[in-house]
Formats: sequence, structure tokens, C-alpha cells
Amino acid sequence: MGAARASPSDRLDQRSPRSIPTPSPAHCACADAYTSTDHSTNNSTNNSANDSANNDGRDRGNATMKLDSNTLALASEAREVGFFAQLARTGAGLGLASPGAILAEGKDAARFLHSQVTNEVEALEPGSGNFSARVTRQGQLLHFFSLHRLPVAPGAADQFLLLLERGEIADLIAAFDDFLFSDDVNFTDVSEQYQWTALQGPDVDAVIAACTPAHQNDLGDWAPYNVRAIDIAADTSSLVIARTLTGDTGFLIATPATSHSAASKVDARLEYAANDAGLLVVSEPELSQLIEIMRIEAGQVRVGPDTDGRKSILPETGLEQHAVSYTKGCYLGQEVIARVRTYGALPYGLRGLVFECAQKDDWPQQMSLLERLPASGEDLHISGRDKSVGQIVSRTLSPLVGYPIAFAYLDKEHRTPGTELDIEVGDGAMTARVALLPFYSAPDRDERVAYLYDRAVRVFAQGAEEEALAILEDALQLDPGFSDAYEAIGVILGRSERFHEAIDIFKRLEELVPEAAMVNTNLSLYYMKIGDKTAAESEAAKAMQKSLAESTGIKVNSDELDAQLLEQERADAKRKLNMFSQVLEIDEEDSVALFGMGNALSVLEDWERAEECYAKASEFDPKNSAVYLARGKVLEALGAPDRALDVFRAGMEVASRQGDLMPLKDMEHRVLLLSATAPSAMASSDAGESA
Repeated sequence: MGAARASPSDRLDQRSPRSIPTPSPAHCACADAYTSTDHSTNNSTNNSANDSANNDGRDRGNATMKLDSNTLALASEAREVGFFAQLARTGAGLGLASPGAILAEGKDAARFLHSQVTNEVEALEPGSGNFSARVTRQGQLLHFFSLHRLPVAPGAADQFLLLLERGEIADLIAAFDDFLFSDDVNFTDVSEQYQWTALQGPDVDAVIAACTPAHQNDLGDWAPYNVRAIDIAADTSSLVIARTLTGDTGFLIATPATSHSAASKVDARLEYAANDAGLLVVSEPELSQLIEIMRIEAGQVRVGPDTDGRKSILPETGLEQHAVSYTKGCYLGQEVIARVRTYGALPYGLRGLVFECAQKDDWPQQMSLLERLPASGEDLHISGRDKSVGQIVSRTLSPLVGYPIAFAYLDKEHRTPGTELDIEVGDGAMTARVALLPFYSAPDRDERVAYLYDRAVRVFAQGAEEEALAILEDALQLDPGFSDAYEAIGVILGRSERFHEAIDIFKRLEELVPEAAMVNTNLSLYYMKIGDKTAAESEAAKAMQKSLAESTGIKVNSDELDAQLLEQERADAKRKLNMFSQVLEIDEEDSVALFGMGNALSVLEDWERAEECYAKASEFDPKNSAVYLARGKVLEALGAPDRALDVFRAGMEVASRQGDLMPLKDMEHRVLLLSATAPSAMASSDAGESA
């Protein structure tokens, strides 16, 4: 399990004061033909767009953001040197260009929040924080936010600050209030009580250090989401929060707005230090667009633009590594998220799309391409397939990548990195390459990831498996595409006999390294451990063919391999179908033959006849829990989730009475996922939750 990591990119040593640059012809030649760079026109247009987008409190992301050459040049420059910006206090900016803050305080604040959000709260030390979320009981994502435990005087009640988009504040406070009974905790919108400033970029920690008074300069290294009170200006204590908006090192500075002169002094000192370090100084309307481009490049999901139009459970976003604690105990929605981790195999997962079919850096052509894509939440179809394969959500032009990029929820068959999809657009099609998120990571990430991996291996060698798993999870937070960490986690879980979890991890790894035979070898082993002989044999066959391809130097074609295995499976199913038909001609009530025939028809995707066979099998042998499981899955394939739920629930009762633990766990998992996504089940659950 060796790790080979890339060296971090070199940083600029020499900086000069900067403000918004005038785009050079190299940046602008293509875009100028498409859109004017006249600032009076752009400001008017963008302000109008911003006002419209924020009428309901949040930007819904259903329209492609218009980008001019100035903004694209600015985004490219900001990625290189960083930027300083005063953020909107009035909600005029998009996303976190207009931050919102909730203050939670009271003696029960830690315990209450711990029961309501997905990440750790009670174990946070004052001055520390994390990234968290709130979900429904069915695991559906409602809000993302960073949560910070504020340093308070000894004996004072706990205080927590939650940072998220301004438009989400009222909904989140109302959701918390719905679950408040006798708890001593108050939630207050303090967004406008602060003047907000952002510093984002590779070396902004040096800017903060330059503004830290001598009596506070022993605060040590900054960790993500840490919060400290620093006297940047005399007699004014600002909250400095380590929070990235762009994927680079970042800080948000919250200065009390009670004294305009004091707040102005803080901003003036920060801006002077930022200029001295060579950062850009950015303001609206470019700021909102700049942050939106950079957060998409950094793979950061927004509630609204990336969740509207679909019933997303949090693990579909891929951010459970960042926002979920699997050791904290019970919280709202914990059961669904824990089951997904245990059994895996989510129908959809978030990936990136890169549209290399466009001419690189030809911004007018690329903008035209983006405008032709389906709106956020609309079904995504590819050539030659009638059924939707997912939905495209956020999209932008990327100066970093040089092509249009987008987020997309894709089904299991189409989300392997490197896959090319011919996306249907009107009467034509455009090609996109599937990529892992993020498109961009901070240059120093690789060193940290390599360090964590090496440390995890040493800890595991000493027998501390849980500690090793936690360290590897930290590595994956930094680099979700780090295949060595997935392999190590899978091996550790397998040795701990947590076979379902190990299978889930190796399935994820197969998407990252589809040609690696060791993935299928491990999957075969773990499927055999849980008694799924058919799946074990299939994985063993894949491993053998991939090993043969590796030894001969002939690249394995995964699609052809899957097609060969499927053809073998279908041929075997046809043989069994004939055999079971002969048995049923003798005894039409033979439940074993009916079950076997249903299995064969399922392989052949003759779902309706398979469902009939399973229904008869359960009628003649109502104690066979495996029949209920198989029938429920077929009903899912038929698009009948409500009927599937009824069958699974009946099967769970049978499995409980019979002591059939494996079918019981599988059906519990299916019920949890369907409860999170089936419309009628969701409506029923929501009604119960409100009650």
C-alpha cells in the first residue's frame, strides 16, 4: 500500500500590490467578441441578475451565469495570487459572497446541536470547528454550513457560530426551533451584526499574521475552521475564521458593526496587508461570479444550485468524508447515512464533467455550449439510452481547466472517471468526460495527504485499527481521489470482518482505478465471506481477465469485459429458465423452482414475469425471506417504490422471525434508501416529522 504523491506546485516568492487587473488581449480576445467589457454595462446587468436571483433568499442556479472576459481573467489571477474583498452585509451577493451567521448559545447548546447536525459538536474544543450539515430523518440534505465553537470566558455558557449562505438562515433557525422543547439554547441571526471581510489564496495566512498584534502572536498554526478573536484594530476584537470559499487557504473576518469607524480601521489594515502581499482587491459584481467559478473548480457543493429538483441524500454529494462523524452517536438522519456507509451502492453520485469538445479558452463558444445544457435538476440523457442517467447541476467556464466544467449526479454505469458521455442537447449531442471532484486542490495538499497515509500505515501496524481508519478518512477529506487510502480502508475493514463496508469501499475504488485487478480480487473475497457466491465468481472472473490484460500489456476494455460476463450470465439464466419451466410443468406450486425462475428472469431483465414468479413463490412459501428481498428489488426496477417498500417491510418481519440476518440487513438498507427517495414515502415521513 505504497503512496506515490506529486510534489506541490511552486509558489510565487515575489509579490507586488495589485487591484482588479485590466485583462490582456491573451485573456480577452475570444470573449470580447461575445460580451462587452464595459464596466458600466456589466455592473448594471449583473446587479439586476443578482437582485433577481436573490428574490427568494437564494440563488437557484437554474440559469447559466453570464461571464465576461474581465471576470475570467480575474478568476485566473485570483487562483494564482489570492484576493481580498469586503463582503455584502445586505444579502446582495450570491452564495457566500453574502455570508450569514447564526449564534447558538446556552448551557444546552452543545448537546442540542450534537443531536441535530451530522458532524461532531460536543467534542469540539473552544476555538475549533468543522464542516457539517443538517438532514431529514430520511438523510435528505437540507443545509451545509461550517460550525465553530467560540472561545468564551470561564464559566460562561457555550456559544457556537454557524456560517452559511444568507438566504439559508431563516430556514435553518426555523428547523432547529421545531425540535426545541425544554432545551436551554437560543438561535439568533447575527449576520448583520458584523462587517464581513474575505481573504482567500495560497499565502493569506501571512496576511493574517501581519495583522495580529504582538500580544496575540503565539496562537500557533491555523487549522481549517478554527476561530480566534484578534485585535486587528485597537479596541476592536474581530473573529477570524479559517474558512475557504475557493479551495485555497481562506479566512473570513467578522468585525462588530456597532462602530463604523473601528470596522473601517480593521478593513483598511487588512486591505493594506493584502496589497502588500500582492493580493487582488475585488468587489461586486465581479466578486460573486469570481467565488462561484472558484468554488465549482474546488468541488464545493451549494444547497440550492446543486440540490434543487432532486431528493438528494447527503452521501450522494460525496461530502460525507467532510461533513459526517461516524463515531458521534445518534443525530437526526444518522441511521440512513450510517446504513449507506455500511451497504453502499448509491444509485447516483456527484461527479465532474469536462466539456473538451469545445475549443480550449474559446470563451464565446464555450458560453454557448453551457447555455445549451439541461437546466439544473432536469434529466440528463445520453445518445443511445432512453432512460435518464442523472442530472447536471452547477456549471461554469473554468480558466483553470480551460474548458467548460459542471457538476452532475450520475448513475453507477456512467460515473467512472475517464468515461466519455455523448450528452443529448436538442437535436444534437456534445461530449463530456467524467472526472472526480474537485477539479482543483490547493498545491500543498499532496504533502499533507502523503504524511497522513504514512502515519495511518504505522498506526495500523501497531494494531490501532480505528485510529488508522480515522487518519485515512482525514486523508480522503483532503484528496477524495486518493486510491491508496481507499485500498487501505478496505483492507482494514475486511480484517475487522466488516465485509459489507469493505465491499462498499472497494466498489468506490473500482470507479477510481477500473483496470486494477486487485480491486476485484478483494471484492471476490468479501462477497464470498458474506455468502454471495454468484457475485464472488463474477468478481473473480473480472480479476482474472484484468490480470491477463496487465501481463500481456493489452489494455482491458471494461465495457467489453462487462458485456462478456453479462452474456455468460444471460446464457446461464436461459439454461436455468428452461430447467425450472420443466419442474413447474410437473408441480406449479414448487416454491424453489418459482424462486429460481424469478432469479433467471431478473438476469434477463424480464421484470414483470420475474415479479409474478416471486409473488407466487412467497404465496407458497411465506417464510422464505430471500424471496421478499428479490421481489422488492424487481419492483424497484419496475418503478414501483411504494409496492417495493410494502414487500420489504413484510419481508423484514419474516426475516426477524426466522433469524435471517443477511436478508434482514439488506431489506433494512433498501427501506431506508427508498424512504429517502420515494415521493409518497417522503410525503408521509415529512408529515410525521412536522407532527
